[in-house]
Formats: sequence, C-alpha cells, structure tokens
Amino acid sequence: MYTIKELADLAGTTPRTLRYYDQFGLLEPAVIGRNSYRYYDRSNLLTLQQILFFRELDVPLNQIQYLISQPNFQLQTSLKNHQEAILEKISRYEELLATIQKTILDLEGEQKMSPEELFSGFDEKKYEQEARRLWGDSPRFKESQLKWSSYSEEEKDYIKKLGGEITRRMVTENPQAKPDDPDVQAAVGEYYQYLNQYYYTCEVEFLRDLAEMWVQDPRFSVNFERIREGGAEFVWEAVNIFCDNALEK
Repeated sequence: MYTIKELADLAGTTPRTLRYYDQFGLLEPAVIGRNSYRYYDRSNLLTLQQILFFRELDVPLNQIQYLISQPNFQLQTSLKNHQEAILEKISRYEELLATIQKTILDLEGEQKMSPEELFSGFDEKKYEQEARRLWGDSPRFKESQLKWSSYSEEEKDYIKKLGGEITRRMVTENPQAKPDDPDVQAAVGEYYQYLNQYYYTCEVEFLRDLAEMWVQDPRFSVNFERIREGGAEFVWEAVNIFCDNALEK
C-alpha cells in the first residue's frame, strides 16, 4: 500500500492532483484509514498509469473517466493502443526534429533544402496510415484506396460531409435516445450502406469489429464523445443491435 504522498512521488505528480482525480471519479483510493489518510494499492497504480497515458494523448478527463469505467475496458488492449499511438508520435516527432535541424543548417548556409524537405513531417495522411495499420494490404483496404482515388475533390468533400451527418444521427445528441430506437437503428443502417457505397465491401461482422475498435481505441472513441457523453459506448451498443438483427433475417 502507498500513501498519497508516496504515490504522488512515484508518478511525478502531486497529492493535490490525486485528490482531484478522486473527486472526479477517476482514482478512488483502495483504503481510507481512520485518520482519513488515503492508501493506494497496485490496482490503483495501474489505473493512474492509464490516466497519465491518456493525458499524454490529450484525452480530456471526463472522457478518460468514461473510457476506463466501461465494463468491456481491457487493460492490455488499452496499453497496446497507447503503444501504437505513442510510437506514431515518436516517428512523427523524429521526422519533425530532422526537418528543424535541416532548416537550421539551410538558414546557416551549410545545407540546401528542397521545397519538399521543408514540409517533411507535416503531411500526416493520418487516415490512410491508420487504415494501413489496421488492415495492411487486405482487399478491403485496396478497394477503399481505389474508390477514394476515383473521386473528384468535390465528391470527396460531399462524402466526408455525408459521413459526418450520418455519424451524428447514429450517435445522436439526444440524451433520452436509446441504442435500439428506430431512428438510431436507421442511421446505423445508413452508415453501413455508406461504407459499402463509398469505401469498401463491409460485411455485418466487420461492422461489429469496427464498433469494437471505436470504443476501445481512444483515438476513435473521442470523436463520438464529442457528440455526446457516452457516445462511444452508445454507438457500440447500437451497432451490435443492428448486426444481431441483420444476421437473424
């Protein structure tokens, strides 16, 4: 067991911050002694580690609280997601650092940079990179790349806007809505058709896999949380209901 000061020293934070996490519902002590002292166990240490990892990835506290409190939250899966996200950041920062160093040498007259080198590291193409990470060179990824490259810029803008509109209706800002509401289920169905029409052949079970990724990976779940609190879990439930109903037909 660790006192609040011992834990704060271990984690490089302050007792005040740990008390705030407790008040926020993120890090409740394992034991509160008769003297009102807080004591933390190893499980608390792992929870605090998760909080700090999420904070490094710029996830707001209310969204962290939601994510780690979910029944299907898995520590190892979350750690692997953190690993991927941080490795991506390291790679990008290394490239940006190299660009800075080359630019300094260019300005000092020691090395000439090409116009392309000046912007190395800024073109993230994050969605393409994420798709490659998830699907590699699968037929689904190749199909989406082929379809996307065939669209004009106007068509791409329309498709992005349409996807955002369907997503907002699928997650819904209505706090009274339920995942099995007809309007929500209709929106999930539209999103399913949207993927098949504009991106790739999406089977029902793959849509279920997507929903699992959305709720487990903070890089995706944050987008749903911006629409409504609990949005990631809500859309996960809605998609699973849609998939169950589709497979019964």
